[in-house]
Amino acid sequence: MSSILVVDTGSSSMRGILFDERGNMCFTEQLQYSMRTEGDAAEYDPQDFQRCLMTICHTCADWADEHGVSIEAISFTSQRSSILPVDRNGAPLGPIITWYDKRSAMICADMNAHYGKRLYSLSGMKATPVLSAPKISWLKRTRPEIYQAAYKIIGIQDYLIFMCTGRFVTDTSLASRTHLMNIKTRRWDEELMALYCVDPGKLAELVPPCSIVGRTHAAFFKETGIAEGTPVIAGGGDQQCSVLGQGLLKPGAVGLTCGSGAYLAAVVDEPLMDEQMRVNVNAAVSPGQWVIEASTLSSGTVQDWLNRLLYTDVKNQSYPLECLQSEAAASPAGAKGLIMLPDLAGKGCPDWNDYARGAFLNVSFAHTRGDFARAMLEGLAAEIAECYAVLHTLMPQISTVSVTGGVTKSSLFNQIVSDMIDFSIKQCNNKETTAIGAYLAAEFALGKYSTLEAAFAALPSTGEGLRYTPSRQAADLYKEINHTRRSIYDALAACQRKE
Repeated sequence: MSSILVVDTGSSSMRGILFDERGNMCFTEQLQYSMRTEGDAAEYDPQDFQRCLMTICHTCADWADEHGVSIEAISFTSQRSSILPVDRNGAPLGPIITWYDKRSAMICADMNAHYGKRLYSLSGMKATPVLSAPKISWLKRTRPEIYQAAYKIIGIQDYLIFMCTGRFVTDTSLASRTHLMNIKTRRWDEELMALYCVDPGKLAELVPPCSIVGRTHAAFFKETGIAEGTPVIAGGGDQQCSVLGQGLLKPGAVGLTCGSGAYLAAVVDEPLMDEQMRVNVNAAVSPGQWVIEASTLSSGTVQDWLNRLLYTDVKNQSYPLECLQSEAAASPAGAKGLIMLPDLAGKGCPDWNDYARGAFLNVSFAHTRGDFARAMLEGLAAEIAECYAVLHTLMPQISTVSVTGGVTKSSLFNQIVSDMIDFSIKQCNNKETTAIGAYLAAEFALGKYSTLEAAFAALPSTGEGLRYTPSRQAADLYKEINHTRRSIYDALAACQRKE
């Protein structure tokens, strides 16, 4: 029996998942790592990713040998927009600067002020610190010795693929999140590179997602036990793979994926540009398609923060999230008037305000810990509702909304989202939509299916997911509260420092 190994690299862990020939997950190995944050800086140690990759691949290879299973290919999907300078041999020259890093905020403000509409027309996005190009520009200005010494400046997935194959490549779904690729031609754009003062030679070779980008070399076999010559596949960026894993292959179907942030996304057959530049236009992993993405910067990170802050024991150990969810469920809709703005790391769509910060408002002695938990969940859902309103304006014929990942494991949160957007939603039965997307990319790249639609249709059935229908009373209440919430945000934004 053969299998495909998917390596799924997130913000806090890397997982190796072996899929059998029918698309069933038969083995999983997961390792954790930590993001180092200080002020606006957010970095990883690249050795953590090397250690995780080698250990996970070795463990999966051992399991496969013990069970008479061959590993037919390795498919990668990962978080997007982090950068790593490396030398010609792929050795890191510094830490990984993550998508969460905010040190390029002033560069982004300057770029948007002078070239905002042009940047959007070329790349499908405004400049934000999330993206790679502002971070590369920051590196060049503040760490010129590292920039000059770098042979390439690559992303996390590119680094992992290099360790397997010895090739410096990046697929277009990931490249569309750099702010250096032309979203229409899917090539590195000379004008964008010039605006950010990025040398073209520093960038990896562009390849299509869902393609074989190399084969494992002898050193990788020696380290992991995975056979030399095993095909390595660029599955694509994590959010685009999640779109594929949810089966969102036709315009009109929308998916919400929650992780550290929340991403409301839909595929389109032509780049759909927003005159107000509120949504991002990314390259999809499905050939000839794009992904329209309205995202927030607040989701799992905010829930984890509140859990650490309020739900800890005397030894400062966090309680399981079920405790927070249970107490939140005991609080009524509206959290007794308690309102949270969850913008601890800035605000995403529709404002893209790097200077926004979070707040609890209207606090009284009557409020309980559960009210704070409920207000937090409602704050996260309110920002998702803003994203949905923007997408609905651009795509009036939304037919379905599916949800997966992170905080959407909570039935309470899903009901709040349905009430907030005043639209029915369906929970995906299989929670591993990102990994499934990378698995489907491998099946397609290996020529087992002529289309991704056919590959998705062949997946084992998981039945119908839970559906959530909006309550008229709650929807009306949230509409009123969110009007107040928006007024509060606007008032705070007007006095925030923007130097």
